[in-house]
Amino acid sequence: MKGVIMAGGKGTRLRPLTCQLPKPMVPLLQKPVMQYSIELLKQHGITDIAVTVHYLPDEIRDYFGDGQEFGVHLTYFEETEPLGTAGSVKQAEAFLDEPFVVVSGDALTDFDLEAGINFHKEKDALVSIFMKQVPCPLEFGVIMTNQQDEIIRFLEKPSVSEVFSDTVNTGIYVMDPSIFNYIESDKPVDFSKDVFPRILEDRAGIYGYAAEGYWSDIGNLEQYRQAHMDLLNRDVKAEISGIEVEPGIWMNEHVTIEEGVKLEAPVFVGPHSTVRSNAKLGAFSIVGKDSIVSEDATIKRSVLWDGVYVGEQAELRGVTICGGVQLGSKSTIYEQAVLGSNCQIEDEVCIQPGMKIWPHKRIQAGSVISQSVIWNDQDATVPVLKSHRASGIANVEMTPEHVSRLGAGFASAMPVGSTFLIAGDDQSFTRLLKLSLAQGVQATGVNVTDLEEAAVPSFRKIISAHHFQGGAHLRVSEGNRIVIELFDQEGLPIATSVQKEIDKIVTFNSYRRVAFDRVGEYEVQSSLVKEYTDTLKDGIDSVLIESQGWRVFVHGTEQVTIQQFSHVLQSIGCVVETSIGDINMGDISVGMTLSDCEIGFVLGETGEFLTVLTREGHIVTDEEKLAMFVDMHLHYSKKGRVALPLYAGASLEEYIRSFQKEVVRTKASAREMMIAEENVQLYCFDAAYAAVHLIQTLSTRDEDLQQYLSSLPVESMFKQEVPCQTEQKGMVMRALMEALKEEEVELIEGMKVRHPEGGWTYIVPDQNEPIFTIYAQADEPEVARVHANYYIEQIHELLARNTAVHTS
Repeated sequence: MKGVIMAGGKGTRLRPLTCQLPKPMVPLLQKPVMQYSIELLKQHGITDIAVTVHYLPDEIRDYFGDGQEFGVHLTYFEETEPLGTAGSVKQAEAFLDEPFVVVSGDALTDFDLEAGINFHKEKDALVSIFMKQVPCPLEFGVIMTNQQDEIIRFLEKPSVSEVFSDTVNTGIYVMDPSIFNYIESDKPVDFSKDVFPRILEDRAGIYGYAAEGYWSDIGNLEQYRQAHMDLLNRDVKAEISGIEVEPGIWMNEHVTIEEGVKLEAPVFVGPHSTVRSNAKLGAFSIVGKDSIVSEDATIKRSVLWDGVYVGEQAELRGVTICGGVQLGSKSTIYEQAVLGSNCQIEDEVCIQPGMKIWPHKRIQAGSVISQSVIWNDQDATVPVLKSHRASGIANVEMTPEHVSRLGAGFASAMPVGSTFLIAGDDQSFTRLLKLSLAQGVQATGVNVTDLEEAAVPSFRKIISAHHFQGGAHLRVSEGNRIVIELFDQEGLPIATSVQKEIDKIVTFNSYRRVAFDRVGEYEVQSSLVKEYTDTLKDGIDSVLIESQGWRVFVHGTEQVTIQQFSHVLQSIGCVVETSIGDINMGDISVGMTLSDCEIGFVLGETGEFLTVLTREGHIVTDEEKLAMFVDMHLHYSKKGRVALPLYAGASLEEYIRSFQKEVVRTKASAREMMIAEENVQLYCFDAAYAAVHLIQTLSTRDEDLQQYLSSLPVESMFKQEVPCQTEQKGMVMRALMEALKEEEVELIEGMKVRHPEGGWTYIVPDQNEPIFTIYAQADEPEVARVHANYYIEQIHELLARNTAVHTS
């Protein structure tokens, strides 16, 4: 059997380690990580190996040569353009004329390849994938198998809400040469995204082998450091270069350890290195070859590459230092900091936790580095995007500098000459941030239009109606936090692919900068907001509403949202009573009963979400509200389709079809619902739009809200949230799926279990928050509660068991 090592990766998430080095050549205890893959293949009798290369290929060729020095024969296949995992292997088709094993050149494992090969032969498989359970499966392909080990479901890099298992694709495969029938030549093709789904669809023989042993993807800097610790801990069965002179103390040839040095196992010191008197190497210290650790220096849980000089009394705590770096005396470098190759750090420099210094930088004596130094600039970290949002503490995590970079990152992905829309609340700090964001956008050659003050629904609709290329909405939330939401040219929350593109641009400081005379223009067009509010009155009979004397109570937390919402209601003939402050539904409900208002509305801070109260203070339930929104859609929309969230019951689906409309079942997120409806203006995400049409409906029917609700197809629904840390969600979903193999289960966004006696339970992992939401529907409320409680208890038991295992 032959082998393939995929060694073409750039390792962008490992920068600055990989700025001048391909990822497979990153060292682990004096050996490139790819060497461990070669040794593993050789251990299992596989010595004829193809190596696919792309990024800095000569670094790999120069080190490994033809493989003779390592007891194997290597044949290289170079991609001139990236071809994807499958496309790169396709180049070696003539070489791979028999079954072969594919491994990654940038992962560390001690899997029993022979056992996996035997499994492959027994199953007569086209492809066998080595699988492993991991705590957080979001960065991998998630797998589900049946009792015959055949893969029945595969999803590459799922979102949190799509995770159905914690069993993942390790990127290690046994394949038959007929796999090449599924791969086009000279085109980018990926195994996980393109090939495996087709094989799965064809039922052509794709199996999952549950491998035992150690495996690490080494996909980021934290995993890179951890791999060193795992090697020194002997958690992975791999050969460590050097001699174990004492338990856990590894030395290479010609190492000098002077008097008074303290070594705390496990420690590794490379050849020809010197540790001066009274220095201390704490546990999990790795010192590369030709390095010097000076007098009284202290190193703990740190990785030093070759040729590093550590000055007197320097302190290193949990850091990674690339080759040729010089650290001055009394310099201090703290947790998770990373220094690229050949940096010069002068005396008494303090590098704070998490900072990254790109290669060949000089840091002046006495400097305190609290911002990463990338290329020729000092660059601050920026707010991390979660889905389409960034948030952080005002003027601490969200400063004008941070926001400017975020704007430049988003606009850099747009064509020069595009126009970008911004808006926000009425806070002074929001206005300041908007200007900073606008400047970042303009520097990329993109124009900016400022709506000034606007709620999120109007902002989305204006982007869509006026063909802006995208936009950012800013607001103050929870007293001191800034929230920025990013939208695409359709007015939709940006897709995951766009989010990742922005993250990459910002992380690696790869902003587009145009000539000074081509920067974008800036203009204010607040009148567009009035245009939006005017469209809300289309089809509304203001004379009828005013004649019925509607008195409406409105409560919210955000002044701009309340003002715009109230203005719309007043313009259609309502008398509006408003209040602003924290939301306490008990107090609001009581206040409603004491007022003379016929209906009450409580607004979310974005202006999207609406809580509705009857005259008697009854809070309209989520099920009633959904039925109400569906009914209004059927009567007011001319579209032939209705988007219905997956948690909605069957009676609503039947009700929609009675109007000869198509039902589109979809995830409950704003983006998915809007894509399904082909419209950014939906009742469930636009409070003013929903309120106006509700009052119109009640006026036309000449009914109060309670009468209207009683006429709708409202089902008994039970809903409860269960706390669960994000890294445990995959484990919970896998365990539940294993327990439900005999049940009728629908897997979209979460899992929907249909009960034989009728009704269903829907288990959804939240996209952003550490929770599961459990929905249950049945003919009777108590039955729905019982169904939901069963799965709530199952989740609690799984979490408790998992905690016990990890603490024992």
